[in-house]
Amino acid sequence: MGIAPFIEKLEKKEPGAVILPATENDIVEIVKLAIQTSVPFVAKAGGHSSWSTIGSSGFILDLSQIKSVEVDCDVVKAVGDKGFCAVTGTVNSVGFIPSRIGGGITLLSSLVGFGSDSIVPARMVTAKGDLITVSEGENAELLYAIKGAGQFFGVITSLTVEMHPLSVLGISNGTVWSGRLIFDVSKAADAAKAAIEIKKNTTRSYCLTGVMPAPPTLDPIIMAAIIQLGSKSDAEKAFKPLFDLESIAVSANGEVSFAGVNETFKAFVIKGSLKKWLAVEKYPASKPSGLAIEFTSDGPWDKVSVEKEIAWSHRDIAAWCQLLCWSSDEESLNYAYGIAEDFKEQLRQRQQEAEYSIYGNFSRSAPVQERFKGHGRLEKLRGLKLHWDPEGDFTKEFL
Repeated sequence: MGIAPFIEKLEKKEPGAVILPATENDIVEIVKLAIQTSVPFVAKAGGHSSWSTIGSSGFILDLSQIKSVEVDCDVVKAVGDKGFCAVTGTVNSVGFIPSRIGGGITLLSSLVGFGSDSIVPARMVTAKGDLITVSEGENAELLYAIKGAGQFFGVITSLTVEMHPLSVLGISNGTVWSGRLIFDVSKAADAAKAAIEIKKNTTRSYCLTGVMPAPPTLDPIIMAAIIQLGSKSDAEKAFKPLFDLESIAVSANGEVSFAGVNETFKAFVIKGSLKKWLAVEKYPASKPSGLAIEFTSDGPWDKVSVEKEIAWSHRDIAAWCQLLCWSSDEESLNYAYGIAEDFKEQLRQRQQEAEYSIYGNFSRSAPVQERFKGHGRLEKLRGLKLHWDPEGDFTKEFL
């Protein structure tokens, strides 16, 4: 099991400026000037992170004004613009490019691969201020790096990604089944066992199950957010272990368009307070915290040939454990943080050190060998870093 922690120490900083480029050329000129004058900066896309890591001596390069999507429908032209689907994040606040270059856990992982697998070419501003194409035909060695560690090599201004016909969803009209089941907290062990059974026996399922705060009191409940790439009848079979438990509420149960499926996870992207997850009693201010396990069904992309390996290194993870500490004051947050660390240590008692996994997009400070694990991966990334960003303009990672 891997860990998507949300539990590292807060390093909140206030940037000296926020710059919003309007064009790709603006990005190139801004990056050039920043590098020439040694002004630190960090790129921002969706704003899923709650705080800045750049202080008053630097700036945020806010890419939120640059939004465009072009769809090449040559493959299945008759289907039209709505005849395809693409791998995306599971919450709408996640920037599309950052989630793709950071690995990309998606609802479609078991069928078509992770987010990084879908990258074909990319356009990137380098540490020299050059705008280059990264593809199998140009700068091919860098394609390996941006598929899982792209943020450490430059500013990615655009991506071209693979798209897939709606038939991969299991229903030709582009819908999937989405459900949310609510259980009393006393059902925690039963819900966990049901989730494990679902993981072992399904092929087109996604499940996020855990302890969540229930408004308005924020007392803990068990919530299962579940999605089936298929029909309602498919879902009833796949998620039978959860349906067989006595739920106290079913807040969603129906087929929805794939384009709107992320509405299921709106609660996870609320802004405000000190968000980092986990319910505790000693510090009431940290009651919004929680713990969840997340997984998709096993599939052919859980293991690939050596020539298809990329910087993303977590195909072997059966399920992710999310520890979200969320509080209105830092003292309570630190208390929850300690409990989360204890939980992580308990979990790792069953693992070998080489198995330790931290989802890279969820941590800025976890050991690099846990974010980019596997024989030869770190050595390859360090070699590429020395070639493309030897001064560490895009962080000192891998140097």
